[in-house]
Amino acid sequence: MKPIGLAAAAFLFDEAGRVLLILENYGHRRFGPPGGRVEPGESPAEAAVRETREEVGIEIGIDHLVGVRTWEDSYRRRWLGFAFRAEILGGEPTIASPWEIADVGWFDPAAPPQPLTRLAERFLLPASRGERGLVES
Repeated sequence: MKPIGLAAAAFLFDEAGRVLLILENYGHRRFGPPGGRVEPGESPAEAAVRETREEVGIEIGIDHLVGVRTWEDSYRRRWLGFAFRAEILGGEPTIASPWEIADVGWFDPAAPPQPLTRLAERFLLPASRGERGLVES
């Protein structure tokens, strides 16, 4: 049995209620919150903070866990993903990792650009409403 990969992402909202999304510069070129793989010895929350720093160059603080979900990717690997709602503590979002991120911007959560990442598909609207503790398999 293959090991399950862990992923984490941070949903960030501005004063107008818009969500910060990145456009992947690889694979399916999907839109989603900053995030990625949880490294060994790292918690999902720590991974969301690190990935956000690496991808868009800002410091964030985790507010709460929005939800957890599982999925299988196109390589038949299983994933367990953690979606957090967070706030910006410092910096302005920019493309900090151009080989990985094609674009970054603020979008209306009710009409996001497509296609979306797995975590954005499930947790974008719940995150915008402040929901917590959702579990989906």
